[in-house]
Amino acid sequence: MPVKIAEETLDGIVRKIGFKVITPDMKSLGLRGNPNILEYSLGDWIFVPEEQVVPGKSNFGGIWLARTAGNARKLQKYIKEEHGVDARVFKAAIDRILYLNDYRIKTNGVMLYEEVFL
Repeated sequence: MPVKIAEETLDGIVRKIGFKVITPDMKSLGLRGNPNILEYSLGDWIFVPEEQVVPGKSNFGGIWLARTAGNARKLQKYIKEEHGVDARVFKAAIDRILYLNDYRIKTNGVMLYEEVFL
């Protein structure tokens, strides 16, 4: 069975969405040894430079999101228990899907648009 991705209409455009878990100061978590920490702001698109995009399940070359709110909550809980950080969760519009499984989505670009309190 194919993996489903949630969709929402934003500014009249139906977009696929995921759930981005980030630090309290709006930065990426840097999990799995990722040295490329991205800084997010609400309502703005952020993209991986095209020459750095790596399709597939490699940890590098994209922006990772939780596929569901439940998966985002699990990651948020893990970050709190293992790293002592009160991570934040946002709904995020997705640009191009580079990889997808039951738990995560990898994309070249996201736009955070609504904080979710889980």
